[in-house]
This record gives sequence, C-alpha cells and structure tokens, in this order.
Amino acid sequence: MRLVCPTAFKGTFSPLEAARRLARPGDRILPVSDGGDGFLECLRHALGGALERHEAADPFGVLRPVPVLRLPDGTVALECAQVIGLAGLAELDPLRASSQGFGALIARFVDAPRLWIGLGGSATVDGGGDWPPLRLPPTAVFCDVATDLRQTAARFGPQKGARPEDVPRLTERLLGLGLPTGPFTGAAGGLGAKLKSLGAELQDGAMAFLALAGFDRACEGCDEVLTGEGRLDAGTLEGKLPIRVAQRAHALGLRVIGHFGAKGEGWEAAGSGFDELRFGLD
Repeated sequence: MRLVCPTAFKGTFSPLEAARRLARPGDRILPVSDGGDGFLECLRHALGGALERHEAADPFGVLRPVPVLRLPDGTVALECAQVIGLAGLAELDPLRASSQGFGALIARFVDAPRLWIGLGGSATVDGGGDWPPLRLPPTAVFCDVATDLRQTAARFGPQKGARPEDVPRLTERLLGLGLPTGPFTGAAGGLGAKLKSLGAELQDGAMAFLALAGFDRACEGCDEVLTGEGRLDAGTLEGKLPIRVAQRAHALGLRVIGHFGAKGEGWEAAGSGFDELRFGLD
C-alpha cells in the first residue's frame, strides 16, 4: 500500500485534488500543507470540522468571501493565502498591498478557545503594520518558511512583484515596525513577526502539520510514500513539505517517490532526498 500525501501544485491543483489525481486504487491519501495554500482543506480532511464563509478584504481592499474552518473542539483555523494570497490578483505591488484584511479577519475570532493560523503564499510584505489592535487567544502559527524578518523582502519580495530598487525600501519599512526577528518571523511578508509580537507561537508548519495530521499513523501498513508539489528546485531543500515528508518517511523505513510538476534550478541536488522522481501531472 502507498500513502499519497502531496501538497499544492500551485496554480493547478490543491493538495486534495493532487492527491486524488496521483492515487491508484488501494492507496491511502493524506493531503498536506505547511501553512500555505490548502491549509484549511488539509486540516479539514485530517481532522474534520465545518467551513464557514466570512467577508474579508484582499491585498488591495476588495471585499470577497473567504473560508474559515471551525474544528470539532472549537479551534478556529484561518489561512492567510485565502485572504491576501497571490492567486487571482490582477496586479502585484508589495509597496501598496496590505494585510489589513487578514488582521481584521483574525480580530473577529479573538474570543475563540484557540486559533490556528496558516502563513504562506501572501502577496504582502507589510508586517501587519496597519492591523487593528489585537489580543489573541492561545494561537499556533504554521509557517511555510523559516526566513527571518530581516531577509524576507529580499528573499520573497520579487515573486510578489518587487523591483530590485523596492527591496531596500520594503526591508526598511518592515524593520521600522519594531517587530521581533528570528526564525519564522519573515513568513507571509513579516506576519510571522507581527503574530509573535502578539504572543502567538511560531512553528515549522510542515513538521507541525505532519504531527497534527497523524502522518506516522497514516504510514502504518504502507511500504511506500508518494509526495510532491508543483516544482522541484533548490528551494525544496529549505524545509519544503515534500522534503520533510521524505525525511519522516525514511525514518520510518519507507521508500519515497517525489512527484513534481516541473524542474527548476538545483533540482538534481534536491532530488537526492527521494528514492524515485517523477514529473508532470496531466
């Protein structure tokens, strides 16, 4: 038996859609997320719960309905990418893009017994500078990258539309907020730092999700694990979910297939973490 546990093939398939396309009869599926795209979908598949719809502003102030997951124990889960994500935007401009809509959404759930927040895939690099005042309940933050606040504009600004001359300006703006630095603080354009300043616990989203979803238990009775995402490149080695899955599966003595949509620079080195590589997802 195989455990099929991909994350999102961005712009093509969600984690659950990818798992269903890659699975063969008799396979077990466990779509996974590190806090980025598909976080709520994967949580619901693993733990249940009910989806609600709430209105929130996108990075440029356009109101739209977004999903919120209320888990059986009352925990409320929010996904940054669903509110201020890159998908569906007509333009990219991190100098203007605001995470205010996500902060306002969080403010509606400060009376929940606890919050789980997925950070990743944002179009913003503003560190939550225009968020309303918040007092959070116990909050766990699933971060898709371990990047420090001081490096996030340089590392991720260009993919959000930043020009080379914008990066120093974005960095200066972030550091001027007086937010904490350190691992995970650069997640979602500095929202990791904002949430840490409010008392939230930042964690490695991939490892936290695998533990929460019962990855080890799901592997029982399996002899092979298939994982993957849209692109295999040097960034895969920086703690991306497929490499985390491979490391954990190897520790359990299982063979690992990495299935990716495409190859990028450095894919050969990244591919060494898998027993077999496959590409394409028609």
